[in-house]
Amino acid sequence: MRGVDHTLASGAVVGGDYRIVSPLARRGMGAVYVAEQISTARRRALKVLRSDLLGAPGIIDRFTLEARVAARIRSDHVVEVIGAGYDPQLGAPWLAMELLEGRSLDAVLEARGRLPLAEASEVLRQIGAGLAAAHQAGVVHRDLKPENVFLSAQRDASRAVRVKILDFGIAKVLAEAQLASPATVAV
Repeated sequence: MRGVDHTLASGAVVGGDYRIVSPLARRGMGAVYVAEQISTARRRALKVLRSDLLGAPGIIDRFTLEARVAARIRSDHVVEVIGAGYDPQLGAPWLAMELLEGRSLDAVLEARGRLPLAEASEVLRQIGAGLAAAHQAGVVHRDLKPENVFLSAQRDASRAVRVKILDFGIAKVLAEAQLASPATVAV
């Protein structure tokens, strides 16, 4: 079995449209890279399933489900899924997302300790907005923790930070038909 068992080389193309720029992180089921989307010339985050997981029962379906579940949620507070697919050269699925600039809540808390009340309230308000949108789309995020909350730098000065909820990879679908309707999907 192929897949990502080491860092993909800079310049490698995944899914025919994503050129690897550099490694970004190793999270959960996959290795995450900064990639240039060739068709748009925009930088994206590209997650590729780790090769050591390819043989696990249902893992490719779970990885694919992460893309479908996250793409259902329309919120400024949930990482946007750009595309997904299977790369035959790697023998593994991939997931393209918006590339965020900033740090995880986990890293911020480790570096700074407790947040001031006003800042913590704003972070929690935005997490709540993202979770409300997920619930409206029939998704329950069952792995919400500081490392799955990202504090993204803002492009405008109206808000110091934008909170993004990450990692909808722990998905349990009650029935395949529910993915097509707004019924509940537990994540």
